[in-house]
Amino acid sequence: MVGASRQPGKIGYVLVHNLIVGEYRGTIYPVNPNATSVHGIRAYPNVAAIPDPVDLAVICVPAEHVPAIAEECGKKGIRGLVVITAGFGEVGGRGETLERQLVAVCRKHGMRMIGPNCMGIINGDPEVRMNATFAPTPPLPGSVSFTSQSGALGVAILDHARRLNIGIAKFASLGNKADVSGNDLLQAWEDDSATKTILMYIESFGNPQNYVRIARDVVRKKPILALKSGRTEAGARATKSHTGALGGSDAGAEAVFEQTGTLRANSIEELFDAAMAFSSQPLPRGSRVAIVSDAGGPAVMCTDEIIAQGLEIAKLDAKTKAAVLEAAPESASVENPIDMTAHADAAKYTRALDLVLADPAVDAAIVIYVPPIVREELAFARGVWETARRHGKTVLCNFLGRSETSEGFVELVSHGIPTYLFPESAARALAAMVHYREFRERPVGQARHFPVDTARAAAALQGAGHGPRTEVEGLSLLEAYGFTVARSQAVKGLEEALAAAEKVGYPVVLKATGPDLLHKSEAKAVALDLADPGELRRTFASMEQRLAENRIRPAGFLVQEFVRGGKECILGLQRDKRFGPLLLFGLGGIYVEYLKDVAWGLAPITDADAARMVRSIRTYPLLQGVRGEPPSDIRALEEALLRLSQLVGDHPHIHEIDLNPVLVGEAGKGATVVDARVIL
Repeated sequence: MVGASRQPGKIGYVLVHNLIVGEYRGTIYPVNPNATSVHGIRAYPNVAAIPDPVDLAVICVPAEHVPAIAEECGKKGIRGLVVITAGFGEVGGRGETLERQLVAVCRKHGMRMIGPNCMGIINGDPEVRMNATFAPTPPLPGSVSFTSQSGALGVAILDHARRLNIGIAKFASLGNKADVSGNDLLQAWEDDSATKTILMYIESFGNPQNYVRIARDVVRKKPILALKSGRTEAGARATKSHTGALGGSDAGAEAVFEQTGTLRANSIEELFDAAMAFSSQPLPRGSRVAIVSDAGGPAVMCTDEIIAQGLEIAKLDAKTKAAVLEAAPESASVENPIDMTAHADAAKYTRALDLVLADPAVDAAIVIYVPPIVREELAFARGVWETARRHGKTVLCNFLGRSETSEGFVELVSHGIPTYLFPESAARALAAMVHYREFRERPVGQARHFPVDTARAAAALQGAGHGPRTEVEGLSLLEAYGFTVARSQAVKGLEEALAAAEKVGYPVVLKATGPDLLHKSEAKAVALDLADPGELRRTFASMEQRLAENRIRPAGFLVQEFVRGGKECILGLQRDKRFGPLLLFGLGGIYVEYLKDVAWGLAPITDADAARMVRSIRTYPLLQGVRGEPPSDIRALEEALLRLSQLVGDHPHIHEIDLNPVLVGEAGKGATVVDARVIL
């Protein structure tokens, strides 16, 4: 412990104090050149003076001295550093230089480092019991491992975890992540038998592609619950396409979490609501939920939230309802949600819960209890956990109107029943468990590779600099990658347009093209379903006049076959500066930016990712067919997303792609790209 202090209130004092109070099972070596002992433990003037081998150095000295201390540690053969000290990359300038020097020392000696600018680490293993943090609240031992990019938030979260009886297996405050990252910890905890659930507070992803690769494997073994800040960060640039406008600061994070099965929490409270459930209850076998309550209002609120989260209210067997009715007060309602009313004592309530959990149609239960008589709450709590333990099904409790320190609340959480102050919280936590189980049951998926006309693709991008390609070049590039595109021909004037229309075949579409016409509909620079040469002549003349009146000079025109029917979809790419290539899918057309009903995926994607993207939009039922309409060709859309993923991987200089609309036909009839925008 470099920087160990004898002065109460100093971080160097608290760190040594926490190691001692936590009954650390190893040996502590305080380093302080001005003290012979710290907390009654012999101190050393420097690292070199320590006579024994050392595994880990926790450093808490002024920033300008840290690189030299790290050099001492390297020469001593220490392999791990935790640098508590702030004043590095987070402050810029001289701090960034010091951080680079510190990392260089670690690389030189083969050391791994957590921090700098962090609050320390915890190993809750009973054989280790290391609390090397300055957190004021000692953690309980348990099965949850937690990493936080914020030290201050880490302190608050450890305190909250203890109040909820959530035990910690491992904890790491990462600080600046100059060396060890969240991805490193995921790999370390993947096969850690002490870690059953992983929690993460994330401010930024260092390497999103690595996170996807690692988290996909970890989630198959244990849940990852993440809280990421920065949902509303303003975009750093003006966008030039629908896909760019729909991106926003949070699209990449959503894509990463969706692809990996990481469960995203919207608040610290929600993060720990879910953690409490995962750490103490078995996963639900399905999504059928029973509610047993002694008050109607909270049961209705819970029911609404269960449905909103995509779960279902279990249909109880007639025998179950008859048996509950026999055990219940006269005024009770035995339809799920069951309302036992305030007249039910603890014995009757527990009997009803026992019958409900025995019903094969019930996968999980939420128990709601509003204590009408405070002295009964302990008997109620004991009855709930004893009954739940007999059945082995998922049981969560809403202890309405009582605090986290009440007797019944403490009785429940100390016996493994997650208990919440409000019914909606219990419903959301249960939904997180169900969604996790569903993700684990999903196929892993695999990337697909399609044959490509590389010569045609190169020709479409030949001489390409920054900015948009012509639509003809964009469509040609897509054809090279196996997309079905509408037949098109670029023209300069009317006569060329008439000749092109004869070649393409009527009816045709006429479009004006050019860098000022990225959104043709708004400029009225597109005309559909032109049936014959006469209609094409009139439309061409009126379009030229309208563009001239608006002082728009088109680079040319495009004559294209008119593709009839099909649902309008959008496929796209936005190359995000943090996350890399983000793929987009949604229902398309001119209203796509206003509806914002889209799904994102981080390329490269698998066939399972493509299927998820198509099915996750709110308007997916329209593609399945409504009001007698035939279903659309879902497989064609999934294949188009996979082809797009391959394309953007092959050409990293492509910045944005907008395919809107892509007209998807009935099942088996494919999808046709009718408008393409490619920006380099």
